[in-house]
Parts: sequence; C-alpha cells; structure tokens
Amino acid sequence: MSGSAGKDVVVGILLVAGVALELFACLGVAVMRGALARVHYTGPASFGALLLALAVLVREGFSLIANKALLIAAFLLIVSPVLAHVTARAARVRDVGHVELTPPDEGDDG
Repeated sequence: MSGSAGKDVVVGILLVAGVALELFACLGVAVMRGALARVHYTGPASFGALLLALAVLVREGFSLIANKALLIAAFLLIVSPVLAHVTARAARVRDVGHVELTPPDEGDDG
C-alpha cells in the first residue's frame, strides 16, 4: 500500500466517522421529545466537526483551509458545552419557572 493510498484510507475513515457522528446528533435532536433530552445530542456534533477537520488536515496538510477547519472545530468544542448549559437553563426556567432544584420559599426575603 503506497503512502497516498494509506492517507486516503485514513481520510475516508475520519470522514465516515465524522459524518456518522453528525447524523447521529441530528437524528437524536429530531427524535427526542423534550429540550433537555435534545441537548444531550448536541455534544457529539462538535466531535464530528473535529473528525471532519482532522480529515481535511490529513488530506491537505497544514494549509490555510486546514487551519480554518481546525479553528472552527476548536471553536465548536469550546462553545458547545456553554450553549448546551445555557439552553438547559432556559428550558428549565421555561418549564419550572426557576433554576433551583427546590422551589424558593414564599416568605423568604433574603
């Protein structure tokens, strides 16, 4: 197996794994009923983006397009947990009216 063929195999594996993770995440978001259940399926999407960026890196080497792909993947890996947390808090406030696990006391002023 030549070096180019081996590189193509690695790129193919990374692409298939990345697309499979993205499809899994999309399917989970589409199928789940509540917002809190859907949030759990957004995590694999950022790892799928990382696998796709790695496929570009293996194929193109460190070039402008690979650097941009890695930058986008890093951004998604950093921002995804924050967005999931904010979405879960907003869904809880919408459903329950507060974030605390126990309801606040009616007579509590402080």
